[in-house]
Amino acid sequence: MKYKNILNKLEGKWIYQRTDYYTNNKKINYYQKEIQIEKKCNINQLYQEEHLIYKYEIFNRETNEKIDYIFFKPNKSNFGKIHRINNNCINYYRFIIYSCNSIKIESVQQNLIYKEYIYLINSKFRISICILKKNHKYLATSFVSEIKISH
Repeated sequence: MKYKNILNKLEGKWIYQRTDYYTNNKKINYYQKEIQIEKKCNINQLYQEEHLIYKYEIFNRETNEKIDYIFFKPNKSNFGKIHRINNNCINYYRFIIYSCNSIKIESVQQNLIYKEYIYLINSKFRISICILKKNHKYLATSFVSEIKISH
């Protein structure tokens, strides 16, 4: 199944490098960090025959910050929902799996649109392109590369 394959490829310890470009002031931010992505559990009590539910935790070693992601997806669909939980704040996203190596995540709140395209080049390298728009105008673009350093 495409869904299980792409999520399993996300687990492990990664070196994360990100460049953000803000169009309004032409400012560029760059940062690098080490993150750990770990599958915490299948949420069996919520499991239904027609849905898959997974919980992943991202841990930033530098800041000791933990972010939980809960994935909900109907079994026979390439579409699903994600809940991102950080500091008692929940953000809602939807996603579509294009192939076993690419996924699009998006969030729309009023007239603010966030889109992220994730491409798994192989099991140890992935890239992402993120776009933030408001009222059909680009606010920011991000380029992310990640290299897996261990499982």
